[in-house]
Amino acid sequence: MTVPDVPALLDAHPWIEGARLDGDGRTVRIRPAPSALAVRPAPGGLVGEFLDHWSEVYDWTYTKGEARHADDLDLSGWRASGGGEPFPPDHMREWAGHTAELILAHAPRHVLEPGCGTGLLMHRLRGHVAGYVGTDVAEAAVDRLGTGASPHTAFVRAAAHQLAAPQVRAAMERLRFPGARPDFVVLNSVTQCFPNAAYLETVLRDALATVAPGGTILIGDVRDSRLLPAFCRWIEERSAPEAAPEELDLRAAERAGREAEFLFDPPLLAGLAARAGAETGRRVRMSVHPKTMRADTELTRYRFDAILRVDAPAAPEPEQVSWDGLAADRIGALPGLLKRGPVRVHGIPFAPLSDDPGAVTAARLRDIIATDAAIVADPHDPARLAVVSPAASAAVPVEEVAPHPATAHEPFAAFVDRRLTEAAGAILRRAGTRATVIVDRPEPAETGLPARAAGAAAAAGTDAVGLTAFLRRLDEVALMAMCAALRPAASARQDGPGGFTAAEIAADLRVAARHRWLLRRWLAALVRAGHLAPLGGERYGRLRHVTRARVATAARGLADEGERAGYPAETTAFMLSAMARLPELLRDEVQVQQLLFGGDGATAADGAYRENGVNRHLNAAVGEVLRWTAGERGRDGGPLRVLELGAGVGGTTTGALAALAGAEIDYLFTDVSRYFLSLGRERFGDKSGVRFAMFDINGDPARQGVDAGSLDVVLSANVLHNARHAAEMLAGLGRLLRPGGLFVFVETVREMPAILASMQFLMSAAPGAGRLDPADPRAAGDRVFLTAAEWEGLLARSGLRPWFRLPAEDHLLAGAGLRLFAARRELR
Repeated sequence: MTVPDVPALLDAHPWIEGARLDGDGRTVRIRPAPSALAVRPAPGGLVGEFLDHWSEVYDWTYTKGEARHADDLDLSGWRASGGGEPFPPDHMREWAGHTAELILAHAPRHVLEPGCGTGLLMHRLRGHVAGYVGTDVAEAAVDRLGTGASPHTAFVRAAAHQLAAPQVRAAMERLRFPGARPDFVVLNSVTQCFPNAAYLETVLRDALATVAPGGTILIGDVRDSRLLPAFCRWIEERSAPEAAPEELDLRAAERAGREAEFLFDPPLLAGLAARAGAETGRRVRMSVHPKTMRADTELTRYRFDAILRVDAPAAPEPEQVSWDGLAADRIGALPGLLKRGPVRVHGIPFAPLSDDPGAVTAARLRDIIATDAAIVADPHDPARLAVVSPAASAAVPVEEVAPHPATAHEPFAAFVDRRLTEAAGAILRRAGTRATVIVDRPEPAETGLPARAAGAAAAAGTDAVGLTAFLRRLDEVALMAMCAALRPAASARQDGPGGFTAAEIAADLRVAARHRWLLRRWLAALVRAGHLAPLGGERYGRLRHVTRARVATAARGLADEGERAGYPAETTAFMLSAMARLPELLRDEVQVQQLLFGGDGATAADGAYRENGVNRHLNAAVGEVLRWTAGERGRDGGPLRVLELGAGVGGTTTGALAALAGAEIDYLFTDVSRYFLSLGRERFGDKSGVRFAMFDINGDPARQGVDAGSLDVVLSANVLHNARHAAEMLAGLGRLLRPGGLFVFVETVREMPAILASMQFLMSAAPGAGRLDPADPRAAGDRVFLTAAEWEGLLARSGLRPWFRLPAEDHLLAGAGLRLFAARRELR
């Protein structure tokens, strides 16, 4: 096997989506396949393998049972970091009691605990609740707890992402949970075993969808990612107290780099909860709690508990009192302050994380406050506490916490690197060749999360289910309209044994030459929908019988339905008007531009490109990417240089400029249309740093006034599919970016009948001109759109490393077919 065959060898592996050789011919770069990274584990995927590792670890640990002190205190697996010594039983009994108190303070009746482990919490809850269901991935734990279980408890083998699985629901039904829903979901000391924030988000979304209205979720015993450096330094100081500070710093950094557990902070959790709440229609309030045990261990210092209240009524807003503003005897004054509540005494320095001489331990605060007060951690500063009375006033909307910087330590990236490198190495060895394998993977997830959160927040007012149903109905009307337009010619031919070809029906209908590619796409779409039968040899028959009157009936009320779901009535009206005039459009007797820009000139187009739920979602995400990029660029000095391609009516521009407000920018608004440039000047001409120019993505970028390597961001929305040769277009535009610069674009990634019967007429080339370069991958099938995988493959081959895309495939709005892509220009 020769070296040039290496990429083809590796591309065949299901974990690898793309492989390419570096210029030296001895280094191969591979990119993981999105399917292998799917958050809901699929058989043979990397997430499943990651979770299986933890399942095997705990199955073995629980089977050995070496730290089983009593039925209610099985501490198997609980060992301190560093030396690995067991935690003292009394400390762990206090730990379990602390968590049980947090749960029971909310008076739960029906509890679901994914990751129940050895039952430490179950033993402390079951006498206080009407029903308890525990799940775990470790078969040994489930079997042991199930043996002799009380009538009000049940145990199921399931992972955290399966909390809504049929077997879990069946257990809740068996225990007569009302509506088979818990009022309290406990996720305690399990997130450490999650692969990344995306998996946490999936579990959180399921928990929010499952918990009863007014219920509560505990995300407990979380290792705070902000404290990882301090934790590692603390461990090394205990292990080698005689070592020099420089040596301790080095050892602590190495330990942090080896960390195999998932850590995150309260702002990241709040951001995920905000988005998951928007997607599931739940209002979420959050409070963060420190550990109140007396012993000073890693469990007390570096972990927090988060309580999420779901659809709960807002409690009285507490008076804000600063700890620093109190008299000298602050501890003595605290009980009296709390009695006059509602009040929040904030800014209390938390010992031992704070070096303030007046720092207080959480255990000390617990001893002096009343039972109806809560000790909470400052979600933005782990070294600060607060005390709130009454306890119900401790929770705040997650949207108040989410905008602050978030961090996470995700072990999954290192796991993916290791396993892909091992798999690729094994393939190469079997082929008798050698190469250095490097895994190209996205940047850390936390920088992509703000964009996703912003997009979800913008779509929170959109009826995603209703919008998806509306788009399906609009597509069905479009297919019916195609049938009606083809019926006069098809009826005369399909009665014969041979049916008809695309060329024959095009001739009968007098379809303009430049639109015949579109007719071929219609036939393919009708076959996929079951409205037309392929007869072989490029012949068709049995076209569904639909009249134009029936199309009009089916379209009745669609504009109002779309408007209710967040889709502009003007845009729907344009599409329906196009569908009503398909024969004339095919013959070029009517131009689709007349329908799109009729009336006030831009209303339908404005809605098509901006004012609908899907585009609002993605345009907000674009804005957040630009806001983050401007912050990064600000540290280097100079304006943020942005080129927006095909800006059109300015739908994306509006959100982009709003996100960049206050930043120094050089923003070039471009289009191929002088009309749109004029419209852009009217809308944005008064904005500082905004310029306007003609720019054609199919032209030579070097000859259009933009210097190579001069841009921080190239931005576009629904433009790049106009490329005649997508790969050449990406390569040319990529060269305009500085190393590390961002290419951010929104594109449709699947064919939609409603667009085929309306907007796609804009894609037909002028008479005598070619629509696509014959070398473009879409040319052979007359396609307009590339798939998401095709876009990311072309990006990678153009020196633009794919970073992330939105929305996720399991998002409610994914079916609309639009995706936001972000890619970086390679640094070398």
